[in-house]
Amino acid sequence: MSRREFVSIAGATGAAAIAGCTGGGSDGGGDWFVGTQVNFPASNYHWNLLAGWEIPHDRFGLFAQWTQYLIDDDEFYPHLVQEWDHDGGELTLTLSEEFTWGSGDAVTAEDLAFQLEVLEAADQPVWQFIDGVEATGEYELTVSYPEGTNTDLVEYALLAEQAAYSPADFEGENWAEDPAGVEVADPDPSGPIALTEHNDTYSQTEPRDGLEEYADHALADRYNWDGYRVEFRDGNNAAQESLKRGETDGQHSLFTPPDVLEGFPDHVHEYRVPGGFGMAIWFDHEQEPWDQREVRQALYHSIDREAVIGNIGESTKVSHHPAPTGLTWASVEDWLGSTEPDGFTVYDYDPERAEELLNEAGYEMGEIGIELTFPQTWTDWADAARTIVDYLNQAGWDASADGRSEGPGSYAGSGPDLFVDQHTAGGAPRMNHPYFSLDYILRNRLRDTESHFANYPTEVELDGETIDVEAELETFATTTDQSEQEAIVERLARIVNEDVPCIYVMEKYEQSFINGDRFEVPEESPHFSSYWPLWWLPKVDESLEGYDTPGLLKFDD
Repeated sequence: MSRREFVSIAGATGAAAIAGCTGGGSDGGGDWFVGTQVNFPASNYHWNLLAGWEIPHDRFGLFAQWTQYLIDDDEFYPHLVQEWDHDGGELTLTLSEEFTWGSGDAVTAEDLAFQLEVLEAADQPVWQFIDGVEATGEYELTVSYPEGTNTDLVEYALLAEQAAYSPADFEGENWAEDPAGVEVADPDPSGPIALTEHNDTYSQTEPRDGLEEYADHALADRYNWDGYRVEFRDGNNAAQESLKRGETDGQHSLFTPPDVLEGFPDHVHEYRVPGGFGMAIWFDHEQEPWDQREVRQALYHSIDREAVIGNIGESTKVSHHPAPTGLTWASVEDWLGSTEPDGFTVYDYDPERAEELLNEAGYEMGEIGIELTFPQTWTDWADAARTIVDYLNQAGWDASADGRSEGPGSYAGSGPDLFVDQHTAGGAPRMNHPYFSLDYILRNRLRDTESHFANYPTEVELDGETIDVEAELETFATTTDQSEQEAIVERLARIVNEDVPCIYVMEKYEQSFINGDRFEVPEESPHFSSYWPLWWLPKVDESLEGYDTPGLLKFDD
């Protein structure tokens, strides 16, 4: 393997040397891990995780993970929750006794029960599978669920939560009526670092070890540096340049195409983590002409999706899903036997077929004027969107691009009738279970808790049969019969394939970076396959050789 190695979580693990110079936070102002984020200015941060789009990734350090999902192993690694067992319709979770809030009060089972009550008020998905919660001991939480519930769904929905709903932040507020409206100005940390500064340009977190405003935390001694400063960069290009120049030490996720990656200096580790999610084109299904299946299929055949990926960097993407099913690339073969299952349509680039489909719908090619809305600061999606517009015009459509300065949460489901958004809720274990990926596409509640954000119908006619999407998903959640689950997955996957709720453009790798010139990490570890290495590695109960405290990320002084 060449010097410019990388870690690919889809295959063998191994850290790679691709970047980093002396720099970062040692410029006379202490030893800081200087990170970046590009989604929104620091002045827009919300610390209530229910508030919507502008949630900073500092939360992965501030708040204790109940457990950490390791993507490559498809396993939950104990953290705040140390053990869990199912018995008679109940899941009993045993908590660590080491974790404390910023006040020094212990994080108890009562606190996690309160968190689940807040999530119930917010109509969060975990309550699709559970029906009660009780603190049965100071550090024992018992969650009940209806008889027959698929226990895998309970675990996938519950175990990756974060202890981010401190009673100190929520009690006394109107959380029961409007949980997303609770203002959290100064987040109460359950994890080993705390927010000590937040201004218009950056957020600063420090280990809870001797801080004036916060009690000490049992895991704080794992950080042998001053803390994190996460600065805003206006787009991926700016963040890449900062990393190249050695001004920063990493980013949780930063799309970096191969040609840019080649220009990085040595020693920044790139971790390619399967993201599960990726770019899709969504329609407003109540608006003409997108309410007609043939028009949606025609748009599919008008885009060379494989070439789109090639244009922005094939090594940064998992697949374009030739025959889309609604399942992630990692799960489709296990459930449907192939990435191109028998009887499923492969949407090749075929402008002639696109024109035939438009004619069937009563339209002529070029008759429909379309505008594709996309986030212009997400460079891979923006480049892909512009390439797609070019393909559409080549195929004969009258297409134009509408770039927006903020992410999809600012426009999806609230105006444009053709827009870019994700096709799967990535960043969580549920992405790799077909129930959750199909639920996201067919019954999406991310942008609108009352109905599908893209107005997709709940009943679909397919091959002479009316399929009730809601009923199918409810049955899926309450059956433990594997053959019945597989039959439901195939029916719902056929809807995704034939009725085209959205157009799959690509499924991505997350590219996560750490400056290996200033920070030491192991050569390989299953913990690289996590969200996110720069925040999670210091918390791991394993040690690097030569250091007195646990943790797999250390400042190399």
